[in-house]
Amino acid sequence: MSSYLFLLCPPYSGSTLLWKLLSTSTNVASLPSEGQFLPELKDIMRDSPWKAETALPWPEIKKVWETYWDQSKPVLLEKSPPNMIRTRDIQQHFQPVRFVVMVRNPYAQAEGLMRHNNWTATRAANFSMMCLRVQLANARELDDALVMTYESLVEDPAQACTRLAGFLPELSDIDPTASFEIHSIDGTLNRPITNLNDKKIAALGTADLATMNGIFSQHRATIEAWRYDLMVDQATQG
Repeated sequence: MSSYLFLLCPPYSGSTLLWKLLSTSTNVASLPSEGQFLPELKDIMRDSPWKAETALPWPEIKKVWETYWDQSKPVLLEKSPPNMIRTRDIQQHFQPVRFVVMVRNPYAQAEGLMRHNNWTATRAANFSMMCLRVQLANARELDDALVMTYESLVEDPAQACTRLAGFLPELSDIDPTASFEIHSIDGTLNRPITNLNDKKIAALGTADLATMNGIFSQHRATIEAWRYDLMVDQATQG
């Protein structure tokens, strides 16, 4: 019997990188894209995707996904970011299920939200904080979950793969040395696992950083729970 593996990761936080890494395993069946964007489901799952009160027809969603997954594989993988606010529904409709909970430095995530979505620094920073709060709750409340950060993945891919294999032995053949074609701040390139945080944060303007610091400073406990630093603190220390 196959098990379900849901990658819970906010947008622009490394989910595609981790998804492609997990897909190097011969034991993993991936959907051709995020499940929310499959043609049969896009109109349903992209209608107010970040409103937790929006009820989704999970039996229908599951039926569609199962037509795309290779169900001869022991691990069925899905990565749509809004899944992170719907873990109770997922647990109800997908069994057995496991989760990988991942976050990224909020400054780096906010840069991606601004660049891709044309968001203001205020909107991007508030969304990043929502993601960190939700993921902190997921990390504390989900039983069958591996918790990691983008930074731990890119700074030591081999160790990250060891942790993933320890969590789910079927992942023992994932390849930390593989190269992946991923769209990033550098455009679409094929390269090994690379930490892009410094480049993304350096792209933020002074005014945008000040706006983010003003918002992030109101949520210091959440940021520190993930062992991230406020850049205003770094400036003071410098």
